Amino acid sequence: MGAALADALAPECRVTVVDEGTPGRGTTANGFAWINANRTLDETYFDFRVAAMREWERLAREFGTPQWHVPAGNLMWADNEESRAELAARVERLLSRGYPARFLSPADVAVIEPAVRVPDDAHVAHFPGEAFAHASQAAQALVKRAKSAGARLITHHRVVTLTQDHGRVNGVELATGDLITADHVVCAAGWQSSRILGTAGVRLPLVDAHAPGSPAPGLTATTTPARLLRGVIHAPRMHLRPDWNGGLLLAARDLDVATDLATPAATMEARAVELLARARDILPGLEPGVAVRDVRRGVRPMPEDGFPLVGPVLPGLYVAVSHSAVTLAPHLARLIAREVLDGTPAEALAPYRPGRGGGHTSATAFV
Repeated sequence: MGAALADALAPECRVTVVDEGTPGRGTTANGFAWINANRTLDETYFDFRVAAMREWERLAREFGTPQWHVPAGNLMWADNEESRAELAARVERLLSRGYPARFLSPADVAVIEPAVRVPDDAHVAHFPGEAFAHASQAAQALVKRAKSAGARLITHHRVVTLTQDHGRVNGVELATGDLITADHVVCAAGWQSSRILGTAGVRLPLVDAHAPGSPAPGLTATTTPARLLRGVIHAPRMHLRPDWNGGLLLAARDLDVATDLATPAATMEARAVELLARARDILPGLEPGVAVRDVRRGVRPMPEDGFPLVGPVLPGLYVAVSHSAVTLAPHLARLIAREVLDGTPAEALAPYRPGRGGGHTSATAFV
C-alpha cells in the first residue's frame, strides 16, 4: 500500500517514505497475494475490487508486463456435497455479475494445469480473470519508480510518534529522535497502524493481532524450485501458487488459523512440512528432493468489519489500511493521491471511511 501510494504521489509532490525495514519485506512478503473479487458478497465492494483488478492490469502495462504480475487465473475445486453447492452458487453469482467463471472437465484441467491431480468426484471451477502478484518484487518496483520521480526513502527506521502543531499532524518522530515534517502524513503501516495512530489518540478498528488465537497472524511456506504450476490453486485442504524463486508458495486455512504470534518456531516448521505433504497429493510429479525452503508468519491488517479503512482521521493525517491490500493497493493509491493532492473526496471511497459504525475516536469529515 505504501509503495503504491509513493508511486502515485511522487510525480506530483515531494514524498518521503519511512519503512521500519525494507519496502516489500514485511507482511507484503508473507501473504498469498491473490488478486481477485472471488468471494465478495457486498455488491459495492465487489465492484471496487473488480476495478482494482483492472488497475493491476493497467499498472502491469505501464511496467511492460513485468514478471511480478501473473494473470494466470485460479483453479478451485470442491469434493463434498456442501462445498459443491457453495461453489456452484458462487460461480452462478459471479457470472450474473459479469465476472469470468466456468466449470471444467478433467480434460480442461489438464490443459490449464497439467501437473495438478484433481479427484475424480471433484467439481472444478476456473476463474480466468484472476491473478497473483509477487508482491515484494512489485513493491520494490513501485518504490524504485517513485524514487526516480524524486521520492526520498528512509529504511530501517521506526516511527515512534506522530507530531502535531496546533491540532494538526505535521510529521513523525523516528526512534533516532529525528523529526520529519510534512503537509500531509499518510499512515499505510498495515497492522502496525494502530500503534502509530494511537500516539495521536486515534483508535483504528483493527482486529488485535496480539490476542491469543487472533486471526490476523497467518502461516505460509515456500519450497525449493519446483516449476510445476502456472496460476493459483485452491484445493479443499490447501492453497498454492508459484513463488518468485521458482518454488511453490503454500498455505492452508486450518494451519493458518491455528497460527498466532505465540506459535513456537518448531510448530511452524512442522506445519510447513505438513503443507508440503499436502502439496504432494495435488502435484504427484513433485520431485522427492523438493523441500521446504522457509516458513513465514505474516500479520494481516484486519479491519473489524472486513472492509478497508481509508480516509482522513485528523487534520493533516490520512490512513490507508486494508485486508486484501495487494488486490486493492494500486486502485486505492490512485484514489487517495487525488484526495490528498486536490482535497476533493473520492465518491468510491465513501463506504470505507474509518469513522463508520461509531468505532473511531477522531473526526471523520474530509479535511
